[in-house]
Amino acid sequence: MNQRTSRRSPSPRYGFKTPKKQDGFLHLLLFYILPFLVFNGLLFFFMTTKPSITITVATPNDYQHTTAEIEISSVLPLKSIVTTQESAELELEEVSRGHYTADITHNGVIEITVVGLNGMTASAYEPVDVLDESPPSINEDFSIESGILTFTIEDSQSGVDFNSIRGTASDGTAVVPVSVNKSTGQVSFEMDSNGLTIHASDMCGNAFQASFNPESHQVVTSEEENSQESSDSSETTEQTAESSEESSSSSSSSSITIRN
Repeated sequence: MNQRTSRRSPSPRYGFKTPKKQDGFLHLLLFYILPFLVFNGLLFFFMTTKPSITITVATPNDYQHTTAEIEISSVLPLKSIVTTQESAELELEEVSRGHYTADITHNGVIEITVVGLNGMTASAYEPVDVLDESPPSINEDFSIESGILTFTIEDSQSGVDFNSIRGTASDGTAVVPVSVNKSTGQVSFEMDSNGLTIHASDMCGNAFQASFNPESHQVVTSEEENSQESSDSSETTEQTAESSEESSSSSSSSSITIRN
């Protein structure tokens, strides 16, 4: 009996075998391209990153000094911090990491320059104009009637020191006000026929003088030496001629003429 021999065909294999070419690309991507991109990205970031600076000037309580709050943020350590106000060095006090304060005693622009470890520089500027460094002013609408001088004095910051208001006649005699209205700032003096000079200051000691001419109805105003400093200097027993020249040069020489 003949037996038919049959061969079983091999069963087909299912599934997908990753080509060697794709394996090579993944290896190149994971171990060469991505590390290269990450490394150079981080290198670029650290080479170009700059510090950031924030300056905040507080509102003064007495118009004579205030405080500047300075925040400096930097990814890298700092190489230097230079702080000036109107080209004069401004001393900083470190409160905490990246947080500094500075005591401000006069108006002017604050400039801060910071250099990072990578050499990148950042600068910030902040003007300070909240301190009272100007004397009071006399309104140009003054009057001289029946031998009485009446004017309005005002100061928009620390306010007028009404106790400082006094007059000097043409012969040097001291003259006191006839009336002072603190709510309106209106002041009256008995007018000297040869002219009268009025002296006044604000609550910060910024002083000025105004010379009234009854004939031309003009007033010439000029700043005086700070009244607080002048009171301190008057307590000294002697002053040399050189110091008196320096004090006279420190007072303002500019004058303003108001016609009424």
